Amino acid sequence: MTNLKNVEELGLSSDNKIYIKNDSNDFYLITKSVSVVVLDNVSVKFIDKSNNANINITGKDYSNIKYIIIESQNTKRFFDIKGTLNIDEINIKDTNESLNVELNLENASVNVKNLTINKAISSKYYQYVIHNKPKTFSDIKNVAVALEGGNINYETVGKINKGMNNSNCKQISRGVVMDNSSTVESKPILLIDEYDCFANHGAAIGKVNDEDLFYLMSRGLNKTDAFLLILAGIINPFIDSLEYEEYRDELNNKINNLIEGR
Repeated sequence: MTNLKNVEELGLSSDNKIYIKNDSNDFYLITKSVSVVVLDNVSVKFIDKSNNANINITGKDYSNIKYIIIESQNTKRFFDIKGTLNIDEINIKDTNESLNVELNLENASVNVKNLTINKAISSKYYQYVIHNKPKTFSDIKNVAVALEGGNINYETVGKINKGMNNSNCKQISRGVVMDNSSTVESKPILLIDEYDCFANHGAAIGKVNDEDLFYLMSRGLNKTDAFLLILAGIINPFIDSLEYEEYRDELNNKINNLIEGR
């Protein structure tokens, strides 16, 4: 059985950092400002529910970090990564937060998936990944659903420094706007100082496709059910990927209430 433990239970070292020295199948809960160091070859999982915090995570050589952000608000996060980092974020609250990731060892990688659903509130994200070593990989996927005056804004920056050959930087944002009073904005930015690399970005924002609605309605669904089915296809992969079952069920209920209430 997977347990949830407060990361502070591990205790602070003399330098005011928490060191994780061994693999664990449990999740470590983060609720406030903290500095954590994951040592070489260690695999660890975090759930971050912090508000107005400053989080610093160092992943030493070949570490493997799974990082889940749930309904967090206004937190700044910095990751120094020499291994693998996977970030999943799901948010239905208003927030203004930043994510900074530095890839500092060959073959280091970061994968970010962000799902934001805003109803009559606003959220803003600043996401920055810098490739400081060759053969490093980053992939950021954002999905936003805005309704009843909701506003969601992404500024996503990927930087590959000179000499960081064979690095790969990807960004994609997708936004669904459910009414005329809501907005989704995406600003994808690539700063590339190396020729021998791969980098791409893109954004697709708009209302639910009328042709998709018409197709489903032609198969017997009413307009509301067709609309909800399309949204479910966008949202459910994020929910299903959450490993911690208690939060997965809780978020699923909250999101269903938001969407179906509309």
